[in-house]
Amino acid sequence: MVKNSIISILLLVLPVGCTTTDSSTVLPEDFVRKPVAEKTKIVNLAPGDSIELSVEVDGRMEVSGHRAELNYTGIVTLPLVGDVKIGNMTLSKARGAIAKTYGVYFVNTPVIMISRVDDAAVGEWGFVTVTGRVSKPGRVKIPSAKGLKLTAVIQEAGGFSASAKKSAIRISRTDKNGRKIQVEVDFGEIGRNGNLKADIDLMDGDSVYIPERIF
Repeated sequence: MVKNSIISILLLVLPVGCTTTDSSTVLPEDFVRKPVAEKTKIVNLAPGDSIELSVEVDGRMEVSGHRAELNYTGIVTLPLVGDVKIGNMTLSKARGAIAKTYGVYFVNTPVIMISRVDDAAVGEWGFVTVTGRVSKPGRVKIPSAKGLKLTAVIQEAGGFSASAKKSAIRISRTDKNGRKIQVEVDFGEIGRNGNLKADIDLMDGDSVYIPERIF
């Protein structure tokens, strides 16, 4: 009897800690900010980041202090090997991907030295990643615990490009349960109709994607 009771308790308790990776679309008013917690995560490379790379083979520097920026798809163009996709990787994983690519061109194993050019791109309160049709895709630092409005993020990213589809901006976030949620915003609603709910408060880890308008 006691044993059965313990099993029943475990069955009730275990699902509480479970998470899901299902993605769902919510309304702007439901896209609320979660409490700011102390940052402990390792920040991955994102579009707009710049790296500095050196490659040594058999004691000789084949590439020295080369700087390159990740484009909006997370690809960086490097000497000798061309394009390498390292977006959304830690520096450690990016080093491995670059080493594998350079390894094809050398008999002996290359030694890869890589660093982020501006680690200040990760502010105290985190960042929002902006991709798609803006002038300066990449990270936008959050200046305070209050977060950053969507309008301010677009401004920091240099504004929309001519081909931007402003009526279908997609914002993605991982909620406290590990669930991917997203919301679609019509940017024109903010100014045209004074819909303040559409000017969403963005927070650390959020992603903003501006699609291309089909002419």
